[in-house]
Amino acid sequence: MLQLMKPGFGTILPGDSRAHEEWVAALVGRDYVIERWQCDLSTGIFSVGETTKTRHCLGDRLCGLLDIIRNYHEDHHKTVLNILEEATAAASSFCFCTMLQEEDGSALPVFCVGTSTVGASPAGGRMQGIFAFAPADG
Repeated sequence: MLQLMKPGFGTILPGDSRAHEEWVAALVGRDYVIERWQCDLSTGIFSVGETTKTRHCLGDRLCGLLDIIRNYHEDHHKTVLNILEEATAAASSFCFCTMLQEEDGSALPVFCVGTSTVGASPAGGRMQGIFAFAPADG
């Protein structure tokens, strides 16, 4: 398991690009499947890649936050929601890890590393980052 953090934990820092880069580098240096995502804070719509769509059992590559967290371990919902809520309030760097329930009933870790920018108006805000999926074989 990646030493970055255990499932159910996360952290948020005020706009710390160095921490963000270190978190991403730790994941890229492993055998994880990495995919970018972004969210327009004025609409709350996430744009995700095909792997994220498949692993999260989403019907479309455009979705909302509740669609994304639906298959996360239930005990981790509050942690993820708190981190993302804080990230929408101020420019931040954040990461979290949870367990993602697969269609076959197995659970695999998924890491999210992101940044947020919050403009003077709600239309100016954006979150973006990566999802990192553990390989299915461990």
